[in-house]
Amino acid sequence: MKILDAYRNFLLSRGFSRNTMDGYLRDVERFLRFCRNYSDKKCLRDFVREISPLLSPRSYARMISSLRSFFNFLMVTERIEEDLTPTLTLPKIPPSIPRFLTHEEVERLMEAVMGDKAEKIRDRAMLELLYATGMRVSELVNLRLEDLDLQERFVKVKGKGDKERVVPFSRRASMWLRHYLEKREEICDKPSPFLFLTRRCRPMTRQGFWKKIKAYAEKAGLKEQVWPHILRHTFATHMLEAGADLRIIQAILGHASLTTTQIYTHVDLARLRSVYDKYHPRA
Repeated sequence: MKILDAYRNFLLSRGFSRNTMDGYLRDVERFLRFCRNYSDKKCLRDFVREISPLLSPRSYARMISSLRSFFNFLMVTERIEEDLTPTLTLPKIPPSIPRFLTHEEVERLMEAVMGDKAEKIRDRAMLELLYATGMRVSELVNLRLEDLDLQERFVKVKGKGDKERVVPFSRRASMWLRHYLEKREEICDKPSPFLFLTRRCRPMTRQGFWKKIKAYAEKAGLKEQVWPHILRHTFATHMLEAGADLRIIQAILGHASLTTTQIYTHVDLARLRSVYDKYHPRA
């Protein structure tokens, strides 16, 4: 559909992430299959009424967000004269408490990456940097050599909407990064601006690294499912437990709103409740 191509270009121009774009485009395509005339208010109501019982509250909320974004595009590009979405209401979604690793589980995961081969050292450096900074995996795999300051232990991270932030990292991460850079040419001896490379001299992909994390987690004997974002949650939770200010964590994670970061206060309270119930004699 030509309208979808135009909408995709609109999202690109607004700096939406790839995952958000894909989700919005799928939702809008579903809407357009149901309502070929997107300016038909009754058809929009019928569509929302039909899909609402089929979706979870979270999926339904994203669908409403997708429709609002699409109709904003239609208004901006003067394809319609009236926005039909103001009456659409978002469902109330209870905040989900993200899973995170304990300190012992982090050590087990790191120790699962054993060996002197350059690829193993690269993977360990990537894991250490993820845990040290809380950055997203998509941000990690897009790092360039010039983004890294090993002397001062800072890394320049390009986040959502191409917003840049400077994040400090640990001495341990610095040690593994230095070790990796000494071995980097064993993986790829061709010039490349990207920090983490594969044997094909291409930057590591998000999907490729996800598979590696999954394999290392299984090797470490971690029973719960482990995925790349879990180290981001773990970083934030451990920082909060250690007494870090919530606004500092917000700045490091690159959250636009403090509300997003506050989910980790729920994690901390949930942990407090768990410890209390376990040890109080009358719990």
